[in-house]
Amino acid sequence: MYRPVAVFIGLRYFFSGKRSGVMVSFISTLAIAGLVLGVGLMIVVLSVMNGFDRELRQNILSVVPHIQLIHQSGVDNWPQQKRLIENFDQVSEVSPYVHVNALINRGRKARPLQLLGLSSEAIPSGIGAVLSSYALQMPAENEILISKVIAEDLQIQLGQSISIIVPESKNRSATVHSFLVSGLFATRTELDQSLAIGSLSKISELAGIPDQIQGFRIQVEDQFNVRALGYDIIEKMPFGYGFRDWFQTHGNLYQAIQLSRNMVVLLVFLIVAVAAFNIVSMLMMSVINKRKDIAVLQTLGCSRAQIINLFLVQGTTIGIVGVSLGILLGIVGCYFVADVVSWLELALGRQFLDTQVYPIDYVPVDFRWRDALLVATVAFSLNSLATVYPALRASGTVPADELRYE
Repeated sequence: MYRPVAVFIGLRYFFSGKRSGVMVSFISTLAIAGLVLGVGLMIVVLSVMNGFDRELRQNILSVVPHIQLIHQSGVDNWPQQKRLIENFDQVSEVSPYVHVNALINRGRKARPLQLLGLSSEAIPSGIGAVLSSYALQMPAENEILISKVIAEDLQIQLGQSISIIVPESKNRSATVHSFLVSGLFATRTELDQSLAIGSLSKISELAGIPDQIQGFRIQVEDQFNVRALGYDIIEKMPFGYGFRDWFQTHGNLYQAIQLSRNMVVLLVFLIVAVAAFNIVSMLMMSVINKRKDIAVLQTLGCSRAQIINLFLVQGTTIGIVGVSLGILLGIVGCYFVADVVSWLELALGRQFLDTQVYPIDYVPVDFRWRDALLVATVAFSLNSLATVYPALRASGTVPADELRYE
């Protein structure tokens, strides 16, 4: 019977607005705004960090081999060994390759280049998807595909001839080769800083192992089981093989993403905690401002438990409204954050995400309802805890002291 009275009066206190006093109204607005911004910001941050994690798994690791099988002296009968690797259960794709570190020269400018030789009969699906998006095919013998980042830096145009310097090694002396640029591509990852693609036969000649390959690029189904699978593969392969997995090449990036996610979540959690302290301040101001109202309610028969419920209702309403608006703000923010960053880059004339520093050059967003529910639960729990102390203080009001001079 008394609970609806506590609910009714608690809602009246929440919607009383300026009638509760300017300071109380200001602190109430500030508390709700802090809760809304904290929840919304945490959802956006979690979605962006989820996006980086997704892009690492789906985009970067589709272009980078999960396992790179390397032979110390070159492989002759690679089709047979390729079939042997494909027989492993977890292996989803095997591509022969040759890799050469070189230097691309254009006028007075030069930059390092990673020449990747691939067979047109076994193009990795990730690289194949990039080439298909730009309507490109594997280059001919004396042609090459380079990234747009390199082309823009060296002012290289499609169809131009470029010089590539291959340094001296134990298998070859330093040589200079001329290639025709037959296409430009962009993976939008850090690979764009140095990647160039050529034919398998031509790059093998540059590597000093004509008609051979250096090894195989292997993609697997379970990206986190590459180390054990790598050891299983080389145990059944002929002597001379070693391997390198993506943890060795991009493991630091994965760990950095996870660490950044945890640190940013902690910082935003502190913002939500500060908003909860604001709610404590607001409710305490409300208790002080309504001491006489509380005393009158007590003289009319309201028990201590009912007074506690009254302020718990007020605080819970603040939590429901603040968390709901925060989730709405977070969803809208996730939808527009990439466009806002692009607009700011255009307005300021600078690129915030450059592949010289960051793994990708765009802001990825991966909104998950599970994260939104977790954020809402944590924020609402903190808000509920913040209402307990002011409610207990309100229940301790002595009617005789407050109404003595009335």
